[in-house]
Amino acid sequence: MDYAELVCRSNFSFLRGASHPEELVATAARLGLGALALTDADGLYGVVKAHLAAKEHGVRLILGAELTLEDGPPVVVYAADGTGYSNLCALVSQSRMTHPKGEAGLPWRAVADRSAGLLALLPAPAPFEQVVSLAEAFPERFHVGICRTLSAGDAEREARAERLALELGVPLVAHNDVHTHHRRRQALQDVLVSIRHGTSVDRAGTRLLPNAERTLKSPRDMARLFADRPEALARAAELASRCHASLDDLHYRFPEEDLPEGRTADAHLRVLTYEGLRFRYPEGVPPAVVKQIEHELKLIAALDFAGYFLALWDIVRFARARGILCQGRGSAANSAVCYALQITAIDPVRMGLLFERFLSMERKEPPDIDVDFEHERREEVLQYVYEKHGRRHAGMVCEVICYRGRLALRETGKALGLSLDQVDRLSKVSASNGFDVTPDVLREAGLSAEDGRVQKTLALAMELEGFPRHLSIHVGGFVMTREPLTELVPVENAAMPGRTVIQWEKDDINAVGLLKVDLLALGMLTALSKCFALIREHHGRELSLATVPAEDPKVYDMLCEADTVGVFQIESRAQMNMLPRLRPRTFYDLVVEIALIRPGPIVGNMVHPFLRRRNGQEQVEYPSEAVKAILGKTLGVPLFQEQAMKLAMVAAGFTAGEADGLRRVLSHKRAESMLLQYRGRFVEGCVSRGYTRKQAEEWFDNFRGFAHYGFPESHSASFALIAYASSWLKCHYPAAFTAALLNSQPMGFYAPHTLVADAQRHGVEVRPVDVRHSSWDCTLEEGGAALRLGLRMVKGLGESAGRRVATARREGFRDVGDLARWSRAPRHELTRLALAGALSSLCGSRRQALWELQALGPLDSDDLFFGMAMDGTAVELPSMDVLERVCADYDTVGLSLEKHPLELLRPVLKQQGAVTAEGLKKVAHGRRVAVGGMLICRQRPPTAKGICFISLEDETGIANLVVPPDVYERCRKDIHGALFLVGEGVLERSGKVTNVKSSRVASLHGQRGTLPGR
Repeated sequence: MDYAELVCRSNFSFLRGASHPEELVATAARLGLGALALTDADGLYGVVKAHLAAKEHGVRLILGAELTLEDGPPVVVYAADGTGYSNLCALVSQSRMTHPKGEAGLPWRAVADRSAGLLALLPAPAPFEQVVSLAEAFPERFHVGICRTLSAGDAEREARAERLALELGVPLVAHNDVHTHHRRRQALQDVLVSIRHGTSVDRAGTRLLPNAERTLKSPRDMARLFADRPEALARAAELASRCHASLDDLHYRFPEEDLPEGRTADAHLRVLTYEGLRFRYPEGVPPAVVKQIEHELKLIAALDFAGYFLALWDIVRFARARGILCQGRGSAANSAVCYALQITAIDPVRMGLLFERFLSMERKEPPDIDVDFEHERREEVLQYVYEKHGRRHAGMVCEVICYRGRLALRETGKALGLSLDQVDRLSKVSASNGFDVTPDVLREAGLSAEDGRVQKTLALAMELEGFPRHLSIHVGGFVMTREPLTELVPVENAAMPGRTVIQWEKDDINAVGLLKVDLLALGMLTALSKCFALIREHHGRELSLATVPAEDPKVYDMLCEADTVGVFQIESRAQMNMLPRLRPRTFYDLVVEIALIRPGPIVGNMVHPFLRRRNGQEQVEYPSEAVKAILGKTLGVPLFQEQAMKLAMVAAGFTAGEADGLRRVLSHKRAESMLLQYRGRFVEGCVSRGYTRKQAEEWFDNFRGFAHYGFPESHSASFALIAYASSWLKCHYPAAFTAALLNSQPMGFYAPHTLVADAQRHGVEVRPVDVRHSSWDCTLEEGGAALRLGLRMVKGLGESAGRRVATARREGFRDVGDLARWSRAPRHELTRLALAGALSSLCGSRRQALWELQALGPLDSDDLFFGMAMDGTAVELPSMDVLERVCADYDTVGLSLEKHPLELLRPVLKQQGAVTAEGLKKVAHGRRVAVGGMLICRQRPPTAKGICFISLEDETGIANLVVPPDVYERCRKDIHGALFLVGEGVLERSGKVTNVKSSRVASLHGQRGTLPGR
C-alpha cells in the first residue's frame, strides 16, 4: 500500500529531532514511502537540504512546518501550491519576527487569514473549542492526526482524536510523529532532550520519549500498526497527493525600484557601465575593454542578473557618498562591468582575468560579489540596505552553528551524567585525539576505559557532531528581493539588535538560485581611512586608495627587507620570511606574494619551484605557446584558480562550464575526494592534445593543492591593492600609519606594543598618554612627526568617560579635582588614568595621583562636595621604581615607552649567553646561539608538519624561532604557558631571512619582581 509520513522533525527543530534531513529522505526512499513531509517547528531551516536529497533519491517532498499557536495547540500546515508556500513562509516569518530570537508563536486568526493554498493537520487531539474556529478556516483542508506509539495512553489519545474528528466533521489521518530515521538514533534523541532542558538523561523523566517507536516506518509496518484503520493510512497518502508545491518553482527577482521611467534594468545597467568606463579610461576606452563589456552585458541580460549589479552599485555609491572606504574583491574582480561600476578596483582586461570564474552561461549560477567596508562603519551600510528595501524585502543570510568536537563531548557527557571534572578531562584528551580515544589515553587522563558512560559519551558525541545548535548571522551575506522576501523564505530576528536573518544558509540559497551580496568588514580599510584623514589634517595632502602613488621603489625596498609589521596581508611570520626571497619589485610580484603563502600552493608543491625559477636556479620551459600564455606570468607554476581553469580548457579540452565545475570542486570542503573524478578526464584530455602524461599528472597534482585553500588571482590582486597602499603609508607616513592602526584596534596581527616599538625603530617619537595632551584617539603632534597616545589606550577607561576627559581638557583643568568635576568620570576610571601615568602632568608621580584621587569627595552623585578635596594632608610618597612603572604601563596601557621589559631582563639573558634580536645579524650561519624575548606570535600551521614558529620581541627587534616537532612536544608547557622565552639552537640564514632552529625553548624568569603578563 501507499503511505506518506506527514509529521517528521529533523535536527533542524533544534534539539527535538535526532536525524539530518538527508538521513530522513534517504531512509524514506529505502523504506518505499510515497512521500515525506518535513515539519520542523516554526521553520523551514532544513527544507533545502531535504529538497536536494529528495531529488537525488526520487522521493516526493512535502513542504510544511509545525506552527506554535499562542491560543491553541500546535498545528502542522502543508503547502499545496505556490500560494500555499508563500503563505507558509509568511506565517513562519510572522511567528518568529514577533518574538525574540529562539521563540515563536501566532494567534490562530493569523493562520486563518493566511490559509489559502495550505492544508492543516492537528497532530494530537485538543479540546474542541480550541480548534473549531481554526478548522473552519480550512474547509475540506483540515485533518486530525492519530499516532500509535505503543505506550501508555495510546488508546485514550486515539479515542479523543476520533471524537474531535467527528465533532469537527474532518477525517482522521495516521502519522508516526517521527523524531528519528532509525531506532538506533533514540539514545541521541534522549541526549538532545536532556540538553534542551538542562538536565541529565537519568533525571529527564517523562520529558523523554517512552520508547523508540517515533521513527520512520515502512508502509508495511504502518499497515500492520493500523490494520484496524486502513482508511487513516489512505488519507495520509491522499493528503500528500494534494501537495504540489516545490522549491523548483521558486522564482526570484532582484529589486528594481530605482529604475528611471521607461528604462529596463538591462538598459540602465548599460548606461551606468559606459558612464563608469569614461571615468576609468578618461583618454578613451580600449577596444578590448569594449568587447569584454559587451560580452558581459549580453550574458548578464540572458541570465536576468541586471538588478543584482544595480543593487550593489547603489550600495557602493551610498558608502562612497558617506566617505566609507570600500572595495570589491573575490571573483567579482574578474568582471569588467564591476570595474566600470567602481565596485572593484582591478582592471580585469589588463590583468587578463577569466570572466568565466565569475559568471558562466553553462553554470547559470548567481554571481558572487564580495565588498569590504571599514569595519567600524559597516553597520551604516547594513542599515541602509534594511531601510531602503524594508525588513520584508531584505534579510541577512544565516549561518547554522553546529556541535563540534569538544562542545559535542561536553554537552553529551553532562547529559549522560558525567561529572564536570570527567567532562573536562574527556574534552581535553579529545582535542588531540578526536573521538577515537584509546583506553590508554583515557587512563592517562584519569578516566576509566571500562566506564560505560564514558564510552557512550564518545559514541553519541560523534553522532552529535555536525548537528545544528542555533542560528547565527552570516559574516556579510544579504538577500534582497522585489517580491516580499518573507514569502520566499522565512525571516526571523537575530540576537543582534537591528538584524533580521533568513532561515537558509549560504549553500541553501545557492542551491535554489537566490542571489546574495556579501557586505563584509575589513579592519585595514578602517585604518587606511583614518590614516588618510590624519595625513589630510597634519600634512595637507589628499590621498585615497586610487591616488596612492603606484610602483614606488622605496616601498619595494622596504618590502624586500620584510619591514612589514602592521601591513595588510604580508605581516605574518611566513610572509616576512618569503618577502626577502621573492624580492617584489612590481605590483604583480605582490599579487604572487600574497597568493604564494597559502596552504594550497604549499601542499601543491608550487612554492619552491616558483622561487627557483624566479631566482634563475631553474630553467622555465613551456610545452606550448598556449600554456605559456596562461602560466608565463607565474613562471610555469599554476598558482591561481583561474590558471587551473584555463589549463583545463586549453590543455585538456574542458568547456568553460566544466572548468568552473573543477574550480568549484577545488573550493569544496571535500575537495580531495571529489577531485578524483576529474583526474582521468583531465589527464587523458591533455594527452590527446599532445601533452605528456607526466606533465598532465604534474599539473593535476598542483591542482590538488587548491583543495587546501588557494587564492583566485582576482582575489589576490584586490588584496594586493590594499597591501601596497598600507605599505606605502607605512613607508612615507609611519607616525600617521601607526596612529591609525592603534585607533582601529582590535585588528591585525600584532599587539599595540609591537606596533609602537616598530614605529620607534622607524624614528617616530611616541609620547605617553597624558590628560593634558591626549584626545580619545591617538593623534599626531609636531607637524605630524610625533605620535601622542590617546586615552583609548588605557585599559578600563570607557569611551564615554574618556571622551569627557578629552573635552574637559579644553577647559584647562588645574588639578585632579578639576578633572573629576569637569569630566564626571567615575573614580575607578580615574584610578586607571592615575596608574597609567596619565595624571603625572597634574600631580607628579602615580602614587601621588592615587593619593589625591582618594582624598576627593564623592564622585558618583550630585553631592554638594563633588570632586572637592576632603583631606589636605600632605604626604611624601615614595615613587615607583622602573620595574614597577613598566609593570603598571603594561597593565594599564599594554606597552611602556620608558623601557622594554627585555631591557630589565637583559642581565639574566647575558648570564645565559643570549644575544639580542639585532645581534643575530652578526652571528654566522650554522653557529649555535641563544636568544630571548617576549612572545608575540606562536603558529603551528597544519601544512608545517608539526613545526612550531615563534616570534620573540626584545628591545632591539624581533627574533624568529623554528621549533621542530620533537622539541615542541618536549617544551610544550613553556611554549604555551610563558610570556618570556629563551630559545637555543643553530642559526639558519638564507639571504636576509634569519631563524634559530631551536633544540630547546624554555621560560625566562626574572631575578626580582614580576614582569608584566598578558
